[in-house]
Amino acid sequence: MTVLVLLNASAGTIQRADYDVQAFVRNGLQTRGLEAEVRMAGGSQIAEMAHSFAMAKSPGDKRKTLVIGGGDGTIGSAASAVAGTEVVLGVLPLGTLNHFARDLGLSNDLGAAMDTIAAGHVEQIDVAEVNGMVFLNNSSIGIYPFLVAERSVEQKRLGVGKLAALGPALVRTLKASSWKRVRISIGNERSQKALCVFVGNNFYDLRALGHRGNLTSGELCVYVVKPQSWLGLALLPFKAVLGLIDPVRDVELFRVQTLEIRSRRRHLRIALDGETVEAIPPLQYRIRPRSLRVIAPAMKTAAPVGG
Repeated sequence: MTVLVLLNASAGTIQRADYDVQAFVRNGLQTRGLEAEVRMAGGSQIAEMAHSFAMAKSPGDKRKTLVIGGGDGTIGSAASAVAGTEVVLGVLPLGTLNHFARDLGLSNDLGAAMDTIAAGHVEQIDVAEVNGMVFLNNSSIGIYPFLVAERSVEQKRLGVGKLAALGPALVRTLKASSWKRVRISIGNERSQKALCVFVGNNFYDLRALGHRGNLTSGELCVYVVKPQSWLGLALLPFKAVLGLIDPVRDVELFRVQTLEIRSRRRHLRIALDGETVEAIPPLQYRIRPRSLRVIAPAMKTAAPVGG
């Protein structure tokens, strides 16, 4: 097969490493019987490089495998390029949180992840999209994208990690007035306003720290935050991190295949796999069942992927 490995130079693990990650990955795959081209790239370049690789013809029509080393946002941007094609996606979890890799059943150990890639067991899993933009984990609208953006600002200003920056970012977010309620339409019958809407690719169990037990159920998991006091709203991000959100008192759950979100604003800031982007409403969400071919651990896919 033809194997291209793209490593995000700004990924958390690479930034903290005291060794040459690029050489380690190249040699590690070679030792496991895979000859791969390994490139280090900026996070903003990976989506374009992934698209070029997916569109290029492979010599002798060999199977093409694109391996991405980075966090959830990086992997999601590459998945946008290869979803719906015959290209297989491999994952090296080199980010800070690595939610997708965890739900796929991958180890955070780089050597174990390369073992999985060399074994080459392929599963077909769901992806979700909004206005044509693919995401692997989740998307949020309302207060949360502003919190993510402010967290990034605080990380750079204070030189700290994501969790340490969450508190200062929340204070700045609650003082802002640029985020507004949006109107959400569920099917043909339900329409309501909400401060925050969370849309997951498959079901998220909030009592299990946001884990997914299935990546092939063919549905969107939609959590609409119920009316909250400002204190309740301020506590929600921390309750989510600690797995303390009350599925009855704090949120309302819908499991659907499509979703529409409207707003009077000309642009909406939304979060996709932990990164913020600008989108033009209405936002049209949909699930794309089993449209991504991904390398997963053969012994672990029954529960997290196909269960």
